[in-house]
Amino acid sequence: MKRSTTSTIAVVLVLVLVVVGVVVFVGVGTDGASAVEVGSQKVSRQDVNDELRAVTENDALVKQAGADRVSQSNGSIVADAAVALVMNGTVQEAIIKEYLDRKGEKVTQQDVAAGKELWPQTGIGQFESGFPKWYSKRAEERLAVYSAFARVTGVDLQGDSAVDDIAAELRPFARKVGVTVDPRYGRFNPRKVTVVPYKLPAGLVDSSSSSASN
Repeated sequence: MKRSTTSTIAVVLVLVLVVVGVVVFVGVGTDGASAVEVGSQKVSRQDVNDELRAVTENDALVKQAGADRVSQSNGSIVADAAVALVMNGTVQEAIIKEYLDRKGEKVTQQDVAAGKELWPQTGIGQFESGFPKWYSKRAEERLAVYSAFARVTGVDLQGDSAVDDIAAELRPFARKVGVTVDPRYGRFNPRKVTVVPYKLPAGLVDSSSSSASN
């Protein structure tokens, strides 16, 4: 039995609202160097911080998630929530882009159309009205990248094993090219091809990047 496209994409991007309350906060006030690097793909800290700010400024999302997880008052977001709402999608998108580039594949107009159609149906997409237009556009673009990946690899995004299948396809590639995540945002888990938060207060985490390429 297959999941609906709506539920599958929500799972694939790990865009969930129920997160455990780990008392680690990711500050969203400092912009600068790269937050994520995968081969030739780089995602700046500014881009990640912008997404995190957009999450904290979405009134309906904050109300649903809870002030203990997403805080508007101090511009912070609990690390588990940051990972679930922003970082996992950011890292996997970068890996997939590098994957597609090395295979000579591109995101097609059909993929773009699929991304636009899927965005409002995702778990976080239900809060679209509270996001700025640029954020919705970024979400659509990210979904388009997943659509291209599914088209190229044959991974069924509607299948019950979609999350595992995506990880299985990306795992050896990620190990080969190397994935680096700035520890401010968590650390890369090469087995699950996701980001996991550190369990230390952000102020105690070294500012240098942490690489997981094996």
